[in-house]
Amino acid sequence: MSAATLAAEQELQVAPLEARNVPAVAAMLARSFEVDAGYRYLFPDAATREPGLADFFHRNLGIHLPYGCTRVAVDDSGPVATVTIRPPGGVRISAWMMLTRAIVPMAITRGVSLVRRLLWLKENYESLEHELGRGRPYWHVHMMAVRDDRQGSGLGSHVLRAALSGCGTHDASLPILLTTHLEKNVVFYRRAGFDVAFERTMHPPSSAAYTVWAMRRDPDPSRA
Repeated sequence: MSAATLAAEQELQVAPLEARNVPAVAAMLARSFEVDAGYRYLFPDAATREPGLADFFHRNLGIHLPYGCTRVAVDDSGPVATVTIRPPGGVRISAWMMLTRAIVPMAITRGVSLVRRLLWLKENYESLEHELGRGRPYWHVHMMAVRDDRQGSGLGSHVLRAALSGCGTHDASLPILLTTHLEKNVVFYRRAGFDVAFERTMHPPSSAAYTVWAMRRDPDPSRA
């Protein structure tokens, strides 16, 4: 990668997600997370996994859209990178919203078994997040992706830095948390100042076990 390419990637504006870009960003996330062990458990059928994930992320982005916590880098070809960072306390998802915008539609289109898997993931990852948070408020890197043809260009690091600043996480008094299932992501997030707090083997029902890395970036005392 040339210095000119790196400079161009790092000059891309990172702005809040707009409704018109939700389908393209959902498709980008689906392609990125198709190899992720947790989402392979959620959508075990390889033939329908990517469209299923695109639908799932479309709904997820729609829930987060009013909070302005999803950031996107867009060039002339469309969205090229995205990251969603949930604020302390998360986003407000009522039982009614969860039922009408996720559970019922997904049960109708993809079956009740998918809803069971989704609820298993929700319960277990909320437990991991609680343990990782250590009883303090925190920011949470919820989901992140860079388009296939732009990976390795420094764009991901640029978007993450911009999003952490743009979402207000320049407040050095709070930790930032995330979980990942890919070891290459551990390397990426370590470069961004995150450390592995613990590893955990997940045992989803009737599915293969997999490893999750729980990572956090603690407050910088010099900026507190």
